[in-house]
Amino acid sequence: MSSFIKNIVLFCIVGLFFGEVICRLAYVTSDIPSRIIDSNSIQKYNPNQKGHWTGGTHTWIINEDGWPGHLPKSKENLITIIGDSYIENFMNPDSCHQSNFLDKFSPSFNYYEASRSGISFIGAMEIAASLDSLNPIHQLIYVHDADFTESSSIIHKMGDITQFNSKTNSIIPGKLNSPLVKKFLYNWKFIYYLYINYSFTKKENTTTKPEVQVSDKPKLTEEQITELTKLLTYSKNNYDHKNITLVFRPNADPKIITILKDLNFNMLLLKDNKQKEWSFKHDPHWTCIGHEEAAKQISNYILNSK
Repeated sequence: MSSFIKNIVLFCIVGLFFGEVICRLAYVTSDIPSRIIDSNSIQKYNPNQKGHWTGGTHTWIINEDGWPGHLPKSKENLITIIGDSYIENFMNPDSCHQSNFLDKFSPSFNYYEASRSGISFIGAMEIAASLDSLNPIHQLIYVHDADFTESSSIIHKMGDITQFNSKTNSIIPGKLNSPLVKKFLYNWKFIYYLYINYSFTKKENTTTKPEVQVSDKPKLTEEQITELTKLLTYSKNNYDHKNITLVFRPNADPKIITILKDLNFNMLLLKDNKQKEWSFKHDPHWTCIGHEEAAKQISNYILNSK
């Protein structure tokens, strides 16, 4: 019996070893950069990291400031680009980042990207405030509807992202969830592959993902609208939003837009070019074509507003 158990253990060890080698050589999972929380309570990435996207088709980098992509050559005439995984854009090569396309269409400005998966609207406002030290002439914050509802701890409490609590009228910084476990999981590629592909936990279906039409979205309740109004009123009163433009993906909720208009926020609503496919067929994030189409519209906005 003991010999049988030893053989099973040996088989598992050998299987894990060869599985790890194959996963690393074939890049069956994406490399995930490690995160930190800086002195401003902002979640970003450990500086100077590199990694491969699934399949090894391209690499991503984390620059010395802890954000994905390259830093601008100059901070003169600077425009910041702030957003979530759409702007983080690990699924595309660096050449398809918003900063590169905007530099192509509006080369008289320099562009600085600050992005991370899961950033809420209020988290993006905190990042914008921290980047004021760079003296940007304009700040672009790329948003969608969920960024606003997720910003309220009353609507949906989430400990790992920055939120606003209307009862205490205060900001709740996000915390890193299980950093040691994630570090182990992300670095053991074979275990991570098994986890994301054969986990018994319920995972969201990502086989379909066109942008959801407004008519198909759950309607905001009166309580949620009240909380969003408190959130956005707080943002107006506590952040310098005069040089900030909120860039909405197509099909934004009109009720959120109305609240923002009433509070005099600057906004740009992107228009979906139906002749071109913005997103991947298997994923809602923008392809290089989507990023280029978005950058064209944003470039026109920048040039017209300046």
